[in-house]
Amino acid sequence: MAGLVLEESESSLAEVAGVLGDGGIVVVPSRTNYVLICDAENEKAISRVFEAKKRTKFGPLTLAVPAIEDTERYVRFPGGFGLPELRRVWPAEVSFIFDLTYGFSPRMTMGANTVAVMFQRSCALNRLLEVFGRPVALTSANLSGQGNFVVTREKAIADIGGVVDAVLVNDRADECVDVEAEGVNPSNTIVDFTFERPYLVRDGAYPPSLLLPVVPDLELDTDAYKAVLAKRLSVAL
Repeated sequence: MAGLVLEESESSLAEVAGVLGDGGIVVVPSRTNYVLICDAENEKAISRVFEAKKRTKFGPLTLAVPAIEDTERYVRFPGGFGLPELRRVWPAEVSFIFDLTYGFSPRMTMGANTVAVMFQRSCALNRLLEVFGRPVALTSANLSGQGNFVVTREKAIADIGGVVDAVLVNDRADECVDVEAEGVNPSNTIVDFTFERPYLVRDGAYPPSLLLPVVPDLELDTDAYKAVLAKRLSVAL
């Protein structure tokens, strides 16, 4: 059982933000999944996230920012894509991988010099970020290695509720992507900008076709991405 389960309200948002500031790890609803988050600059909290997930394979945490313009503080934008283009897409259920320029703990990125950044549409996660005022490190609120599916409140509490400091919950069905009705996959769509051209990493809740007016050279073949990523990793070894 989770130790502290709080219904979302102004007071509970402030309480959970305080938990984050004290180095805690918490579960909160996003538009795609219940997610596990912590202060992105607290190395001990980041380690606790990995321990809670029981994650041993390569799986860096995502950076969720409280405001779109905060992104440029942490990453380097590629040529032809910056804040104006980002504002044409966000808020949305899509994460962008950029070259990292900020000194986050290598634990958060698992040693990579890149980071995925996200800013979803209205949801409890974004409201908590507004109150907290700093970015958080994020991952789905379930045990690792289970595949890609919608992580519900019940699943999050069953998997990791006993090891987190708080669980924030609400019943806002209007703030959840209905993956069946919309015919999309759970979790954020992901695009990687750290190669010679942008690649689709994952076809998720945001239809990749909607990105083409902003990212016209986006490679939509995810197998092509796996190939260039494998090549990069082999060189790194």
